[in-house]
Amino acid sequence: MSNSEMDDLFTQVRTAHRLLAAYYQRLLPVIENIALEADTEFYFWSPHRFSSPGQSNANPFKKWQWDLLPAAVTRYVFKHVNDLKRITKGDYIIEFLVINDSGINDEKSKSQPDALTLKVDVKEAESILKLAVYRAVQDEASDFYKKWNSISYPDYSDSVDVKLDHQFISAGFEVPLNLLMSDSGVHSVKAKIDQYLLITQEAVTAYSADSGI
Repeated sequence: MSNSEMDDLFTQVRTAHRLLAAYYQRLLPVIENIALEADTEFYFWSPHRFSSPGQSNANPFKKWQWDLLPAAVTRYVFKHVNDLKRITKGDYIIEFLVINDSGINDEKSKSQPDALTLKVDVKEAESILKLAVYRAVQDEASDFYKKWNSISYPDYSDSVDVKLDHQFISAGFEVPLNLLMSDSGVHSVKAKIDQYLLITQEAVTAYSADSGI
């Protein structure tokens, strides 16, 4: 590699880091605002496709280099929960699954994917936001997180299919991630969440009526 090519490479690296920082400075406040308007508060976040970089004593040379990009595919979870030590009927979770690159997410090899030889070209990959609402159908003396964390993901569908799993009603949908980059797109996502919150609440009411709770 010539000196000129080397200079170009590091110019691209510096540019990429700055663009990513600017992107997350735009994206995360939007997600937080949407969640707060849905009457939830921050619960936790975690990488979804790879692992987190770990603590300062975690040896990065023994981990995948993808772990240094923890937000490539990420979960942001917000809660409306009365008491985390138990489950209260109507408690709900809103989960944002941010897939910045579907080409990364679809790589299912047990070995570390080679960033330069991914099967899906960067121009063919998609950036997707998957949103899910999970709502408790009854009171239960169980640890909220353990019970909720045991359930499966919903079907992300525009048909608004609700699913009952481990005493939680869930429903989800997906939209292009670029909707969060415009005011009109954010408004449409908020409206969709409101719709799903109402639908899951109606499903809980129906469950209670059928179960005599």
